[in-house]
Amino acid sequence: MKKQIIGSLLAVSMVASLGAVNVAAKENSEIKIGFSSKDNSDTFVAAIADAAEARAEELGVELLMYDAGGDVNKQISDCETLLAAGVDALVVIPQSVEGSAPVVGMANDAGIPIVVDNGDIADTNYTAFVGCTDQESGELLGTWFLEKSGLKEGDKVAIIEGPMGQSGQVGRMAGFEAVGLLDYFDVVATQTANWKRDEAMALAEDWITTYGDELKAIICENDDMGMGALSAAQAAGRDDIIIGGVDGLEDAVQAVKDGTYGVSILQDSEGQGATGVDVALQIVKGEDYEKDTRIPFRTIDADSVDTYLEGGVEALAALDDTAATDDAAAEEDAAAEEDAAAEEDAAAEEDAATEEAAEEEATEEAAE
Repeated sequence: MKKQIIGSLLAVSMVASLGAVNVAAKENSEIKIGFSSKDNSDTFVAAIADAAEARAEELGVELLMYDAGGDVNKQISDCETLLAAGVDALVVIPQSVEGSAPVVGMANDAGIPIVVDNGDIADTNYTAFVGCTDQESGELLGTWFLEKSGLKEGDKVAIIEGPMGQSGQVGRMAGFEAVGLLDYFDVVATQTANWKRDEAMALAEDWITTYGDELKAIICENDDMGMGALSAAQAAGRDDIIIGGVDGLEDAVQAVKDGTYGVSILQDSEGQGATGVDVALQIVKGEDYEKDTRIPFRTIDADSVDTYLEGGVEALAALDDTAATDDAAAEEDAAAEEDAAAEEDAAAEEDAATEEAAEEEATEEAAE
């Protein structure tokens, strides 16, 4: 089976074959794929859409692109338009986990395969999924703040969230909770900035004024909001506030390199956009395809930013793999040392018991 995952690894995969729905006899140039993007004003989402367009052009298929502009009702309307236009497959970046769910039933009723890209959706009766596990990014970001930020337990932090109910917002907050971030720090404020840089900047300005020097960090669920918070902190002369986010945007990565931004959790936009089109085409042509493609997140911080800038996603993945191998080896060594120590303790106890028995025997003999 031919698979193409750009700069990524498959964390979860299930191979499926298309049954009734295919137009395998068509040439690529005759195939139309509908693409419903949730909001291309979001820099990261726009990068996914751009990668999808580039991949469609490379493959020679027609891609009909619609942008919902952050409006779930418009996304549903866009999908109705695409299905009515006779697309051979539909790729959707959901605006809302619950609100966008009807598009799955609409596609199924029309007999059109649907690929959900980037974020989760409540109706899981889609043909395939290409994207990530949002909770993973929250766990990685939360773990970095817990272990590498230098912050202490009980420090005051604020969290800027994405649009409430979207997959990224729900999953990343769940990740924060899973690693204990919400209990470890004193979270003084949590509010959405809707993935928007300007909204996040305004929020951060208010928080810096309200909490003053006690505010130690602003944790952002994406880099657009993180860069807005960074602008606010810099304008206030607060280079002590630690800021980090998710997506691996170019300016965020450069800020990590410059030492002004703590961490960016890389989400592979190119891999998600291109692979969504790949999978849609495979389905349409009746080929084997990945039912569930999960592209992992990667941590970009002071320790890994040079590796990423020099070698891209592949180099970062190799660095993570090496670190994982080292961690596994360290755990194995620790377990071996623990076993050896346990054996020594057991032997010492046995020697002590033998010595004690010998002393008791000698005492008894002397008494006789």
